Amino acid sequence: MYLSKLADFIEFLSVKEHKLEEILRQIVVRAFSNLNGTSAFISELQGGNQVKSIASFAISQEYVNLYESTYSLDSKIPLNDSLRDRRTVWINTLPIWPHEYPTLAASPYNTNEKSFICIPLEKHGTPVAALGVFSSLKLNPDPEIEAFLRAISNILCMYIYRNEVAMSGIENVGDVQPTEKTQTKDLPLSERQEVILRMMSEGRTNSAIGRLMGYSESTIKQETMKIFTKLGCNDRDQASQIYLERIARKI
Repeated sequence: MYLSKLADFIEFLSVKEHKLEEILRQIVVRAFSNLNGTSAFISELQGGNQVKSIASFAISQEYVNLYESTYSLDSKIPLNDSLRDRRTVWINTLPIWPHEYPTLAASPYNTNEKSFICIPLEKHGTPVAALGVFSSLKLNPDPEIEAFLRAISNILCMYIYRNEVAMSGIENVGDVQPTEKTQTKDLPLSERQEVILRMMSEGRTNSAIGRLMGYSESTIKQETMKIFTKLGCNDRDQASQIYLERIARKI
């Protein structure tokens, strides 16, 4: 059953370009139909350690207004736990949120939904967004359902972030030219350093990078200094410029 739904989802994405709201509708109405999916949303990590809602489907305006659209990554909410811990957060006590989430527990979700599942979306092994899906059934944690949702999230993430240049904020790649300050030594970075460099170019602090990657801030700082040495630059701005130039050369 789940294999055929995955095939349908891939076919849906391959036909044409879709807005995020259209993709969420497909997930709820088709992919999650046997599990009584009712609504869904995507929240994305932004600069400054903020997590912002970027798309939703079938979530009433009443509840859109009830909750914040942007949270600090430090806030105790399910999608932040999903991002920080790189895990599935599974709640089946709605309309009552667990007491561990006081911000949400203070505002019961008074709809017909009984379950909420949140899955991290990962790019190059790093969480960049979270997919949240609601169901009108009380769904107990199930490895098969979780594997299905993780497959959906992986496919969704590849679709959303397949254009690295667009997500890096480069509007005209031809306009990005190497400068005297960003001449690199072309020393290879480790896989971990490549991920840190990308996240650094997205404006994330060492503390935020450490939390997302599961390392201490001190470790990230040490790796940052190694990155500067390998790239032949002096600071985060120059390293970020080098990253954007490298992306531009790949196009």
